[in-house]
Amino acid sequence: MYIDPTAGSLVLQILAAAALSAVAMGVRVREGVKSFFRSIVPRRGP
Repeated sequence: MYIDPTAGSLVLQILAAAALSAVAMGVRVREGVKSFFRSIVPRRGP
């Protein structure tokens, strides 16, 4: 099956953009969960 090189690069660009957005979303969710638990659990220590 022949794939047009321009279409292939377009697919690669879309996949790369999707991966980047997924990583960014994961980081944002992790930070949100961290601050959420921080606000619920009273901070112990100094």
